[in-house]
Amino acid sequence: MKDPEILSRFDGRGRAEFLLGGLEGRHSDRITAIGLEFGYDLQATEMPSKSTVRLVFVRNDSPPVRQRARQSQERLRAGGPLLPMWDAPTARPGTTRSVTAEEPASARRGVTTYEANGAKKFALCVALLSVGCFVVAGVLRDRPGAALAVLVVFAVPLAVTAVLIPRWMKRWYEKNRQLVELHDQQRTGQGGPPPPPPASPDGHPHAGDGQ
Repeated sequence: MKDPEILSRFDGRGRAEFLLGGLEGRHSDRITAIGLEFGYDLQATEMPSKSTVRLVFVRNDSPPVRQRARQSQERLRAGGPLLPMWDAPTARPGTTRSVTAEEPASARRGVTTYEANGAKKFALCVALLSVGCFVVAGVLRDRPGAALAVLVVFAVPLAVTAVLIPRWMKRWYEKNRQLVELHDQQRTGQGGPPPPPPASPDGHPHAGDGQ
């Protein structure tokens, strides 16, 4: 999916949907990033089938977000980048790293999915796989070597993973949530980059525009 097609969906309408099938799913983060940059919030990530994903966006009419969307439109008309980079703090105090707009978009989709589904379903699926492996090991009890292999390679590791999944996913969620909150502050002008500078006399934006 090309950028102009994505932009055409974020044209001021109240709701925008993208139904992505197969390899189109790789565009999800970029679509989300463009939507956020131009004043839309990701409302839901749905999976109508195993091979398709639907992204549902709604227009955010809060004044800070609308201002941010106007600044993005002005930057684009001036020849600036569609998705600017921004600086996020690192674990080392006083240091930052450059972040693409797609990274917080990916984090936002993860937060939305976690808040909608939690970790229980995933943990339950892994636990059921573990139980199935224990059953297989029981069936193979007349073949001790094969039964032990199933237990050691599959059943026990899956059982441990099922127990740890909620903790792992909680940590992953908190990391993503912090990145999303920081990005929201940047989008609303609370500590993020300023509006793009005016174009130079030759009509081109100054170097670093949108950074």
